[in-house]
Amino acid sequence: MATFSNSLRHVKAHLAELVPEQQIFHICRELAHTWRKRTLDPAVTVQLFLLQLLAKVALGGLRHAAQIPVSASAICQACQRLPLRLFMELVGRCLPKLTQPSLWKGMMIFLADGMSFMTPDTPTLAGRFGKPQNQRGASYGYPAPKLLALMDLTGGFIAKVIALPWARHELSCLSRLFGAVLAAAGEHAALLLGDRGLVSFAHLALLTRAGIHGCFRLPRWQVVFARGKGSRRLIKRLGPQDLLVRWNACRRPAWLSQKRWQPLSKTELTLRQIAFRVCRKGFRTHWAWIITTLSDPRQYPAPELIKLYGKRWQIEVYFRDLKQTLGMKMLSARTVTGVQKEILAFVLLYNLIRRVMQQAARRQEVLPDRISFIDALRWLLWSSPGQTLGKLKVNRLRLRRSPPRRLKNARHRFPQLNATRAQLSKPPCCVML
Repeated sequence: MATFSNSLRHVKAHLAELVPEQQIFHICRELAHTWRKRTLDPAVTVQLFLLQLLAKVALGGLRHAAQIPVSASAICQACQRLPLRLFMELVGRCLPKLTQPSLWKGMMIFLADGMSFMTPDTPTLAGRFGKPQNQRGASYGYPAPKLLALMDLTGGFIAKVIALPWARHELSCLSRLFGAVLAAAGEHAALLLGDRGLVSFAHLALLTRAGIHGCFRLPRWQVVFARGKGSRRLIKRLGPQDLLVRWNACRRPAWLSQKRWQPLSKTELTLRQIAFRVCRKGFRTHWAWIITTLSDPRQYPAPELIKLYGKRWQIEVYFRDLKQTLGMKMLSARTVTGVQKEILAFVLLYNLIRRVMQQAARRQEVLPDRISFIDALRWLLWSSPGQTLGKLKVNRLRLRRSPPRRLKNARHRFPQLNATRAQLSKPPCCVML
C-alpha cells in the first residue's frame, strides 16, 4: 500500500527529473542565499512545499505524512527563509522543452487570460490586493487577487504568471508576457490567442514589433462596419465576412509610458477582421468577430482561423485544473510574500503534473489535453517509487456545453439549482461564416 513517505520519494524523483536538487542549490548560490547543513535544506523544503499542496494536508500533519522528524513551525520557517526569486527561477527553468511541439501551420499556439482566487482576510492582503466591489463593505468577503497566465495550447504548461490586485485590469500587464512567448517558442513562430478583454491597438502594435502573431476576439465597439470610421478603416474585402482593415494610433493608453508609445504613435497596422455567427438551438443567433495579424486568406483560410480561435476556451479548462482540482481557489498564506510563493509553488506543481500527462500521452498516442488531469495527479501522489507510468484515463472528445451557474447547495456566489442540470444546460453551439 502506498504511503505519503513513498509519495514524497515519488514526487522527489519526478521533481529531480524536472529540476534537479543541484540546480536548486545552484540557483540559491546565484541569488546569494546562504543556508546551514540541516534536515530542511532548500531542496527538501521545496519538495515538502509541493507535497503539501499535492496531498492537501496542513503543516501539522505534513511531518507525519513525510515521516521527517521536524515540527510544523520548522517547516514554516524554512519556507519563509527561501527567497521569492528562487521560486520564480524554478518556474522559469523547469518548463519542459518540447522536442516535437504541436504546430499549427508552423506556429506554436499560446493562450493568455486571467483568473481570480481568494486569500485569507488580513489587513495586509486586503490592502495589497483589494476586495471585489460586489462584497458587502470592507469588513466582509476575502481579498481576491488576479492571476494573468501564459499557457501553451497543446501541453497546457504555464510559461509565466503575473499576480495583480483586484482593481487592476489584465490589459495593463499583457505586454509583459511577450518576452516569455518568444522564449517558449524558441526557433518557431508564435501565435497568441486572447479574449476580447485583451485586445487594443497598442498590444497589436507591440506584438507586431516583437515578431509575434495575434488572434483576439473583437469587442463590438471596435468592429469596422461598412467603410469604418475614426482610426479604423476598411481597406478591401477578402471574402464573405472577411475584411482587410487599417488601424491607426488614437491616443496613448494609461498603462503605456510615453517613451514606449512614441514609436507606436506613427504606426499603421494592416489587420484582418473576420465575422461569424454563433448558432445555438433555442437561442437567438448572434454575431462575433475576431481580429488577427494573419492577413493572407489563402495561407490562413477564415474557417480554419475561426476553428483555431474556438480552442481558446481550453485555457478555462486549464484554469479549472489549477483552481479547483489542485485547490488554488483559496490560499493559506497570510503575507504578501507568502502568497506569491504559494502561487509559484502551485504553478510548479501544475507543470509537474502536466509533464506526467505529456509522458502518458506520448505512450498512449493521444494529445496531452486528452489525458485526465486528476488521474495524473492521483498517480503522482499514490504510486510507489520506481513504478513505471501506466495507462492513464483518456477523456473522450465532447462538445462544449454551457452549464448553469447554479449549485444544489446554495452558496453566496451562485443561486440554487432548482431543476436538473441537463434541463438547464445550454446545448452545444455551431459556428457559421
